[in-house]
Formats: sequence, structure tokens, C-alpha cells
Amino acid sequence: MHTSQTLNRQSLPLVSWPALIQLILSALAAFLLLGAAALLVLTSAIQYFSQGSDSSDLTQPFMVAASLAFGGVLILPSAWYTWKHLAFPGSEPAPRQERRGFLLLFTLLVLVLVVGALLLGNWASQNNGFAWFLLPPLNIIATGLPTLWIIYIGTRGLISGSPRRHWGVFATGLVLGPLIILTLELLAILGIGILAILWAALDSNIASQLNSLVFRLQSVVPNQDAILHILLPYLLHPGVLFIGFSFISVIFPIIEESLKPIGVWFLAGQKLTPAQGFAYGVLSGAGFGLFENLGNTSGSGELWAILASARISTLLLHSLTTGLVGWALASAWGQKRYLRLALTYAFAVAVHGLWNAMAVISTVASLEQLTNTPLPTNLLQIGELASIGIIALGVFILMLYISFNARLRNGLRDNPSRNDGISVLQTSEISSPQERELIAPAGGTTPLPEPPDDTPNLPPIEQQSNRTDDNPPPHPESNP
Repeated sequence: MHTSQTLNRQSLPLVSWPALIQLILSALAAFLLLGAAALLVLTSAIQYFSQGSDSSDLTQPFMVAASLAFGGVLILPSAWYTWKHLAFPGSEPAPRQERRGFLLLFTLLVLVLVVGALLLGNWASQNNGFAWFLLPPLNIIATGLPTLWIIYIGTRGLISGSPRRHWGVFATGLVLGPLIILTLELLAILGIGILAILWAALDSNIASQLNSLVFRLQSVVPNQDAILHILLPYLLHPGVLFIGFSFISVIFPIIEESLKPIGVWFLAGQKLTPAQGFAYGVLSGAGFGLFENLGNTSGSGELWAILASARISTLLLHSLTTGLVGWALASAWGQKRYLRLALTYAFAVAVHGLWNAMAVISTVASLEQLTNTPLPTNLLQIGELASIGIIALGVFILMLYISFNARLRNGLRDNPSRNDGISVLQTSEISSPQERELIAPAGGTTPLPEPPDDTPNLPPIEQQSNRTDDNPPPHPESNP
């Protein structure tokens, strides 16, 4: 009786708490995003019909609502696959082999659809009567398809198996990472703002200049060119430039490159290989980049097509740098290569900071054409160099991204055992299927070997003798 109760307790499935938490958070995030999108559409429609405003007033709220809904839909697979994992343990879909020529066909399809969406969106953005219902789906196409292509190129041949883990890492980079990063960046800006206010309070000359600036800005609102003309001397002040570039090129990249691979951080202790670390870093970074792109393109107005096309290269930057940091994290955890982690992180921060600096300089230099505000000649020249530099850096990032994936795939092909996230000897210490699934390598398609059975082999019951002695008694001799 005691033995049967023990067996029953051992046969009960263990609750996978990480999977349960993933299910709850994914379902909650999807519900909040979809609910916010529906609420925004409803309030905008009510305001439009009640006040009789122009249809152009619906464009931005509808684009924001479409972006929120798109994010919510992208989180649903994380909740779905986690529920399947909890309800039907061990039911993982079989990996599919990539068909020959799929990469070329997929690339051409994405290129045609994205270019078509950008051209149609550029026309719609100039026509307010069509923008409110055309731009929201076109924005999803122009931002979503490049994200899918970049993820495919970066993770190709490196991971397979558990879609629950793949979608969970992507959803973490899409929602949780940006939430933490934006909070820290706002706190950093708030700290500098408090210091500036204290500095102005202690210096009466600066306080009077700020009061004069506020009065001048209030008198020209909403004239955009006049506002820029008033702010330009202050923005070009050496102290303001130093503080601005310190945030843009140093502080923000340090924060983002630490937390963009948040999906990889959650996999610490899961015996990731460096190749898997790179792939999961790409997923997490692509989620963050998609969040940024949707936020930036939702309110771009007539410049939508230019901004949407430019943000594709920024998405590639986030995917590469986060993938490299994920690769270095897995190398540090599994191979104790902490120097690789430090150098890779420094490289990611440097590339990100250089990209931000050149992007800001190029954007500022283009304000003269957009707002008819004269700018210093040296700033225009630096802006031209920055535009050339950002193109060259974008080409370098693309080549490094593709070649790094190819290098990792070649390494796995030459030594397939490197893709095992766990050694065979370690599996003998795992006692339950649920524990074995938690540490199973995400890229492996072969189930882990069962732990050895320590029970000695016994002969069949029906062949065992009831005698207690080892030697059979001699046959009695018959009497003649």
C-alpha cells in the first residue's frame, strides 16, 4: 500500500512555474494591448462623429491602435504554446526542413510587399481622405515583414524545437524590455532635469534667460519654424551638445544593450550554447526594435514613408547588437569566457552609440530643408558626412549579421555536438519529464536519453524457484 502511494505521488506531473508565469504574463499583456487598441478606436470614433472633425484627425489614433493591436496579437502565440505545454506536456511540434530556394523566394516576397506598402503609404500620407484607413495596415506590413525577415536570417539553422520558448523570448523583448528600458531612460532624463533646475535656481542670470525663452516660445506657438529659430542657438550651445550626445551616444546605448537581451537573461542556467544565445538575442532584439519602429512610425504624418524605410536599418542594428550580446552571455555562462562578454558588450555599445550620433546629426542637418531655418555651414557639412557614414555603417551591420549567422551554422555543421545544451552524463541526474524539458536544449530535436535504471535484471517470475538454497538437492537413489 505504501509503495503504491509513493508511485502515485511520483507519477503526478510537476507544475512548471516558469511556464505558468509565462502564460499569465503573456495573456495579461495581450489583453491589455488589445483592450487599449479597442478603447482608442472607440474613443476616437466617438469624438469624430460627435464633433464632426476632419478625417485626418483619425489617422494618428488609428495607427497607434493598430500598432497596439499588432503587438497584442504577436504576444498571443507565447500564451498559446505555453498553455499547450502545460495541458499536454511533451507535445512539441516536429521540426520542419527548409525547402530549397525558400530563402530567395521569401526575400523577394518581403521586398515586393514592403516596397509596395511604402509607395502606397507615401501616396496615402499625402491624402488625408485615405490615410486614416490605409496607413494603419500598411504600417504593420512595412514594419512587421522586415522584422520577420531579419529574425529568419539571424536565427536560420541555429534553433529549432520549442516554439513556446521562441515566442516567449520575442514577447519579452517586445513588451518587458522596452518597459524597463524606457523607465530607466526617463529616470536618467529626469535626474538631469532636476540638476538643471537646481543650477538655474542658484544662478539668477540663467533663470532670467529661461523666463525670457519661455515667454518667446509662448508668443510664437504654433509656428514651427519660429520655434526652431528661437531654440536653435540654445541647442547648438557646446554644453547642451555635450549633454545631449552623452545621453544619445553613451547612456542610452549602455542601458539598452544591457537590457535588450532580457529574453536571454531569463534563460540563464538553461545550458545555452553560444549559437543559441545569438539566436535568442536576435529574437529579443527584434522584439525591441519592432516596438521602437511601431512607436516612431505611428505619428510620422506626411513623412511616414521616409521614416518607415529608415527604421528598417535601425531594426537590423538592434537585432545584431542584441544577438552578439546574447552570444557572449551564453559563452560566459557555459565556457567562462568573460573577456569575450566584456569586449562584445563594449563593441555593441560603441556601434549603437555611433549609429545614434550620426542619425541625430543627419536629422538635425536636414531641418533646414524641412523648416526653412538657416543652419551653420559646418553643421550642414557634418550632416552630409553623417549621412554617408550611416549608410556605410548600415552595410557593415548587414554583412556582419549575415556572416555571423553563417559562421555559427558552419560551426554546428562541423561539430554537431556543440548544439547540445546539456551533456549526456548530466541527464542521469534528472528525475522527471518536466525537469528534463526545462533544461532541454532549445535547438535540439532529439529527445534526451532516459536516466539509467539501477534495478538489477531478474529472471522471470515463473522461472524462479521457491527453494531458498542455491544448490539443488541430489536425486534420491532408487533401490533395485
